[in-house]
Formats: sequence, structure tokens, C-alpha cells
Amino acid sequence: MSSDHKFDRYKQKKEIIEELDFYKSIILKKMDIDDFNSALIKIESALTLLEEYKTEFDLEKETKEFSEIRQNVLSEFDSHRNIYIRRYTNLRKEILTEANLENFIKLLAMLKNEVDDNLNQYNLHDLHDDINTYFTFIKKLYTIISSYKILNYNDASGKILSFIKESSHVNFPNLKVLVTIIYQNLLFIQIESMAKNYEKLSVNEISEKMSISPDKIEDLINLLINNPKSPIKKYTQYNREVIFNKRIKKII
Repeated sequence: MSSDHKFDRYKQKKEIIEELDFYKSIILKKMDIDDFNSALIKIESALTLLEEYKTEFDLEKETKEFSEIRQNVLSEFDSHRNIYIRRYTNLRKEILTEANLENFIKLLAMLKNEVDDNLNQYNLHDLHDDINTYFTFIKKLYTIISSYKILNYNDASGKILSFIKESSHVNFPNLKVLVTIIYQNLLFIQIESMAKNYEKLSVNEISEKMSISPDKIEDLINLLINNPKSPIKKYTQYNREVIFNKRIKKII
């Protein structure tokens, strides 16, 4: 190998190292401002350059360095992204009531705004879509809460059962728990109304009035019977008859 050729190779490798140093300086600047996507693009460019010349020059040290930088950037990216995912996961675990739903909506709205602001920076598009779907169901449930006590039983029951069916394919456990409680409250209100108008009714009669199967009416009776505020005084199983408590207190 002539001295001129050696010099040319030395010069070419030096230029490659200088280009890699330039990439590194940009990557570090991008990381300083949490622009991980741009940093990863520059890392891939550097690794592509290294791949191109790996058979011509000993670039093992540089390849290892940029591979480690890539791993660090991905780790930092995931760490920032997971902050929003954890917050969302924790909100979905919150115990919801009719009383605290409005404050919960405010917390979810704050998270949504932050996710929207950092949508591309941390690749939060999937989380953005989930939160929007969550809001859609919360708004529907909020409408039910605002109206189920003043609607007639059939309309209120229809809205709640429709919500339960519609939400069966999404994973919002705290909404499902809350709507179940609301439905139980509606049934309690209906039983309480019957207690004001009847001394006793059979399970089949209650079933017909509430459009619920007799077996589920029995489940409701068992749920109510031991409640001190229950509108049900006694249930006789042999003839499946409910005797109502005329001196009842409001249970909702």
C-alpha cells in the first residue's frame, strides 16, 4: 500500500469520524430539549454511515458508542412516555361516585391537554385516542347521572342498559362499577316507589313492572333485604311474595 493511499484512507476515516462527531453534537442538543424523535433520526443516520464503512475501517468503537446512545435515548423516551401512561392507568383505577365524577373529569381533562401538547414528542397518539374514547363514555354516563332520577323508569333503565352494552367492549373498569351502582340505585328507587303503592307483590308481578327476569328480581331482593333502609320488609320464598315496609326512609 503506497503512502498516498494510506494518507487517503486516513483522511477518509478522519472525515467519517468528524461527521460522526457532528451527528453526536446534534443528538446531544436534541436530547437536552427532549426532542427524542429527532435524536433517533440522527442516530440512525450515524449507524447507517457506520454500516456503510464497517468493512473498510475499524469503526467498532464508534458503532458501539452510537448503539449505546440509541439505547439511552430510547430509555429516556420510554421513561417520559410512561409518565403519561401511568397517570392515565391510575385515573382508570380511581373509585368513582356520582359526587366525585365532575372533579374526576377535570383531572382527566388536565391529562388530555398535556398529552395533546406532547403528542408527537413522546408518540402519545394511542393514549390520545384512548382518552378521547374514555371522555366519550364519561360524557354519556354524566348525562345518565343528571337524568336517571327524574326520567320514568323504563327510559332511565333503557339508557343505563344501553350504556352497559355499549361499554362492554372497552376497558374502563371504574365506569363499569359506577354504572352498576347507578343501575342498582334506579332499581332501589323503583322498589321504593312500589312500597308506597302496594302492601305486597309477587316476584313475577315485580318482574313484569320492572322488565327484569324473576331470578334477577330475587337477586335484587337479597341485596336489599338486609339494608336497614330497605323498602322490603319480608320475602317469603315458598310463594315468592314480597311484603313491603310502609315506614321507609329514602335510600338514595
